[in-house]
Amino acid sequence: MRIPLDYYQILSVPVKATSSQLEQAYSDRIRQQPRREYNDQAIQSRQELIKHAYQVLADPKQRANYDAQFLVNMQPVEFSIPEAIVSEENEESRESATESLIQEDLPLDVRVINPTIEVAPSQLIGALLILHELGEYELALRLGVDYFNSQDFDKLSSEQEVKVRTDAQENIILSLTLAYLELGREQWHRREYENAAVSGQMGVDLLNRENLFPQIKAELELDLYKLRPYRVLELISQNQANSPERAKGFELLREMLLQRQGIEGKGQDRSGLNFDQFLCFIQQLRTYLTSTEQQQLFDREAQNDSAIASYLAVYALLARGFCFKQPELVLRAQRKLDYLSEKQDVAWEQTVSALLLGHTEKAIYKLQNSPDKTKLEQVQRHSLDTTDLLPGICFYSEQWLQEDVIAQFSDLANISLTIREYFADQEVQAYLEELAPPALLSKMPNASFNSHQQDTANNQKNKSVNNVGFFSRWRNLLAFEKTSTTASNKVSQPERELITVTVGTSTTSAPQNNHAASKTNSKPRFRQTVPQNSTQVNYSPPATAKSPSLPLQHQQRAVPPEVIQKAQGKARQKRIARKKKLSSATVRKGRLFILGLILGTGTLAFVAMKLFLNPAKNANQASLATAISQPMVELPDVKPKVAVKPLVSFTEQSQQVIQTWLTSKSAAFGKEHKIDQLNNILAEPLLATWRKRALYYQKSNSYREYEHNITVRSAKIDPNNPQKATVDAEVKEIAKHYQAGKLDNAQSYDDNLLVRYQLIFQGENWLIQNTEVLKTL
Repeated sequence: MRIPLDYYQILSVPVKATSSQLEQAYSDRIRQQPRREYNDQAIQSRQELIKHAYQVLADPKQRANYDAQFLVNMQPVEFSIPEAIVSEENEESRESATESLIQEDLPLDVRVINPTIEVAPSQLIGALLILHELGEYELALRLGVDYFNSQDFDKLSSEQEVKVRTDAQENIILSLTLAYLELGREQWHRREYENAAVSGQMGVDLLNRENLFPQIKAELELDLYKLRPYRVLELISQNQANSPERAKGFELLREMLLQRQGIEGKGQDRSGLNFDQFLCFIQQLRTYLTSTEQQQLFDREAQNDSAIASYLAVYALLARGFCFKQPELVLRAQRKLDYLSEKQDVAWEQTVSALLLGHTEKAIYKLQNSPDKTKLEQVQRHSLDTTDLLPGICFYSEQWLQEDVIAQFSDLANISLTIREYFADQEVQAYLEELAPPALLSKMPNASFNSHQQDTANNQKNKSVNNVGFFSRWRNLLAFEKTSTTASNKVSQPERELITVTVGTSTTSAPQNNHAASKTNSKPRFRQTVPQNSTQVNYSPPATAKSPSLPLQHQQRAVPPEVIQKAQGKARQKRIARKKKLSSATVRKGRLFILGLILGTGTLAFVAMKLFLNPAKNANQASLATAISQPMVELPDVKPKVAVKPLVSFTEQSQQVIQTWLTSKSAAFGKEHKIDQLNNILAEPLLATWRKRALYYQKSNSYREYEHNITVRSAKIDPNNPQKATVDAEVKEIAKHYQAGKLDNAQSYDDNLLVRYQLIFQGENWLIQNTEVLKTL
């Protein structure tokens, strides 16, 4: 059979290569080894092709004959396309004829014939290996699949022995799966994420059917898991609403959320995204989702007690409830905010929702008792008088809804609606009349609040401060940056006409209790209403949209900056209080030290007076007979001092053990493959695992260069077994992978991991018996 290869390609040399270049290339190519999964038959077939290519090109006569034929094949050959092909009835035939043109700048009646070589069927696997090394994965797949489905491949089962037949089949299957693996990664880098997933899945299906090569299957599956965020963004951003492709993207997203156990879950979806990166992924995805899709998605996640999903669902409900004049959606948002208020300050969101439901007293109450007084000060500056906050609330609520809420939804961007138009709707008024005001507000005075209510507000404030750390973190990640100007530069003071609402305000008499009970049990009426001066826009992807890429960037924010500043202010107050506590403790310690110093000084002075001021009792006694050559007391023989090793804490010992392990790992997987160094730091069963990996790298002619940085978090000896210990450490590992002496960026990585090491004391040293990656930092 003929293979689209030439001898220069096989040796990886230019056409004008010299004899010395040919010899060096031949030596390098022979020393290179394919992956260890290939058996001896595949390696021998590859070497036969390399040797034959070198023999032809090293002989001047054979090379001259080959070059003559080679150059003839490389010349463009003109041919004319028949008129039948040019006709419109045979347009498909013309397209199939032009697909064979390799150079796009050639005219349609010129083509280039690629040089080919003749190989025996037994040498096909060697040719496929060389095509792999040249990066011709699609060509290797086309040749390999054709041969795999041909009768020649079936003859291997009937003509050869079982062992040889199995080897031949495994070589072809291995070549196909590796081609699927590398082609998928190449498509991944070209941002063809769905095509990359198809290639990887075909490789997995082939290995599942043949039940071979579990390690390569694991590599393919890991790539598919890491591809899922890219596929979700590509399928949703580039397809119309309600299309099968978009539905497939949502299905992949649901699988990720299920495996992660929710947005804040601790499960693993094997996508490689940590918590912060996953939040950025969700935020980037939101820019392509309609308000209805976001409401359905985050409503479902909120059922799993996800605070982030509940907050994002509130935004979707408020936006749709206001734009479509559906107060029943605003009521659902208010219920979610009541749940969130137990953990975080959402007073402003509660103010807006209460206003849209006609509960003006509740809106004023929530605003006045908010821990963050920034909004209250802004509202007071834009109110007509200091005693009536309602005009300012209406003004800022309308601005906040337009700039910070509605702007986040592509299908609502063209809708322009004012609060006056919202309350002027007859169906909105009818729905609000059925709502009973809260019991607390019916008993509350309009202008002032008693001390008990103020204490309750303070307690709620303190409660929210304790939980500010977590929420401020994800609010920062999901926060939108304002692009519009401030309200003071944009609009003058709001007019009194903004608050001429006749339902649910302080000027409306509260309905009777029996009427409230009968109305609150009725089901809300859902409807789709669009303002008269606007049109509802469905999401459609841009015509020239490109596939989104990761790592994800902080593009837009989901909450206003005031909320972030609010959380930061609370954290700052907490740090100041902690400093005050530390300062008082330092003062107490200082006082005790001074008191102890005074007592110690007095004791020393008393002893000195006793010794120097009192005369000796036996002053008249004769002096003892002493001689310089004879000591008063017999002295023992002086022995040399033994150096005492300084005490080392177990944490420091653990640091040394892990550092020794990483150094041994670098040596075992390095260019010289010093695998025996693993015996000095690892214990079974971990030793056998890492020795096997290191031997695989040595056989596959690959090595790695590592850079490590470790920080021990905790180190504990097992109280039940002093011979065992557990160490948790942060490990930053940078690895450069080299295959056949060339840097392979696809297999290189830069990881920051939290790793748990299980140590065992054997002989006189601590050894590592097992390791576990807890999470990616």
